[in-house]
Amino acid sequence: FRKNLKVKTPEKYGWEPRRLLSQLTDIYLHLDCDGFAAALAGDERSFKKELFEDAANRMERALIKTASEIEQFRNLAEKANEIAIQNIKKEVDYSDAPDEFRDPLMDTLMEDPVTLPSGKVMDRPVIMRHLLNSSTDPFSRQPLSEDMLQPAIELRERILVWKREKKKAASSLGRTAK
Repeated sequence: FRKNLKVKTPEKYGWEPRRLLSQLTDIYLHLDCDGFAAALAGDERSFKKELFEDAANRMERALIKTASEIEQFRNLAEKANEIAIQNIKKEVDYSDAPDEFRDPLMDTLMEDPVTLPSGKVMDRPVIMRHLLNSSTDPFSRQPLSEDMLQPAIELRERILVWKREKKKAASSLGRTAK
């Protein structure tokens, strides 16, 4: 990780990794609360306890922060990690969702299905992300804008009922983890 951050002439670019680490740590410590720990834990793609531990070790070695600040930083990481573990235990496995409940592009369970003018149904966040890059229907290549999307209310209700049944079945088995 650190090798990727080497710069031949750091002063030319204003590259001060110790200062950057110190400032980022200040931000994290300032935001340190249960809600922030939960937000960190919720970012499944980038939250890794090992990165926090590595940062704390570097701060200790380089004397970037006080011992109490480093301890607070480690506690925040531990709190976020515990929340992440609890989140995993609470997850229900929706991998067997019927095809009609899955977004055709991302193959994920739809939360907010919308019908496109072409008749295809997609999850709103997926099609909105697509529309940021291209104002076309991804299936027909016809012009498409947000106001042309129609909420698929009946399908959304069926998905919610199916999810409730899955959650109920998983909790009656005494486990909700994947």
